[in-house]
Amino acid sequence: MWMGGAVPMGYDVADKALVVIPDEATAIRTIFAEYLAAGSVRQLSARLDELGVVSKRRTNRHGRVSGGKAFSRGALYNMLRNPIYIGKTRHKEELHEGLHEAIIDDATWQLTQAQLADNGGKKISAARRSARRLLDGVLFDSRGRQMRTTYASKSLRQEGMTRTKRYWYYTTAVSGSDDKFRIERLPADEIDRVVLNGLREHLSDPRWLADQIKGHERDAILIADILRATDKWRADTEESDGHVTAKNLPSIIDRIDAQKDRLSVSVNIAEMVESDADHTPILAGFEIPFQKRQNGRAKPIVIAAKGAAQRDPDLIALVADARRWAGELLDGETSSIQQITEREGLRSGSVSRILPLAWLAPDISAAILEGRQPQHLNAKTLRNLRELPLDWIQQRQVLGFAQL
Repeated sequence: MWMGGAVPMGYDVADKALVVIPDEATAIRTIFAEYLAAGSVRQLSARLDELGVVSKRRTNRHGRVSGGKAFSRGALYNMLRNPIYIGKTRHKEELHEGLHEAIIDDATWQLTQAQLADNGGKKISAARRSARRLLDGVLFDSRGRQMRTTYASKSLRQEGMTRTKRYWYYTTAVSGSDDKFRIERLPADEIDRVVLNGLREHLSDPRWLADQIKGHERDAILIADILRATDKWRADTEESDGHVTAKNLPSIIDRIDAQKDRLSVSVNIAEMVESDADHTPILAGFEIPFQKRQNGRAKPIVIAAKGAAQRDPDLIALVADARRWAGELLDGETSSIQQITEREGLRSGSVSRILPLAWLAPDISAAILEGRQPQHLNAKTLRNLRELPLDWIQQRQVLGFAQL
């Protein structure tokens, strides 16, 4: 008996029982087979895009149609782990025989689970990420010394269990004992976001791009290709909701120098479309106002000119997470808040508190994205908000956007 919730792809509900939809069942078998052939969910995602396999289309009681889109990797991980496809149901950590027909055979299921385990599955947390970060090798400290990734571990007690959390840093790579200067350290996640925002701001400025390109003897077609590539990259980063990945932090970065009050970024714009060393690079640079605490352990404070917009990456990421989770729930890619909580490794209740931010007034969302939020408003403020009104006028009053 189906107890409710989003119906998994491959099935429909009739008389409170799951029944197989043949076309969707074929797609499910394709997904499992292609995963075993591809070896990773990243490659599986690309393969499904080639095959045109998309998520389940759903129509809610108001007639709103959702789904029918490319799978997120999170949705694919959830699908590959869902025992519903071998005719079973999960209650807490135990599997029970279901009353519905299986879509995947036991052999395929066992091979899939083994491959997920070998690859670490989706549940690779920050504590198990590769030690190599996005800016390894291109980030230098205030004395020109290269910085590499390190981490510090801290034990946390949650719900009667002890977890180890790792905090990632870029740290001066000292070659020997002859170096008499203090080792410098910067928080890796925040530096990645600050650099991404700086790139987005400059590559979104046609005038700045034109100024960098016009001094170079370049074929007009190549220049047009560069402009198109920057447009596409900007669109891709907007779709990623502010999450910093190797895909949206491009290879154009040549060097970053972390000075006391700024980050000096040097880029090769030509790398947006080419990597041929025979071509003359188009070098450009810009600076990001930046200030860090003396011990280097606190998050950096980005400083802007008086009256200028000041984007808060943590605040933007928080709203982006809320929208992403809401989309997964509405599209049926995720069946419950608990599933999101476990996948993201968050404390119980965190997702429920953050989720209402998906329904912020459009002008509030735009102001946060552009860095025009009130000074007192940050990610911690929103996380600790007891209740967010659904009424947009009340939202503006509660959050301090009365002048919008």
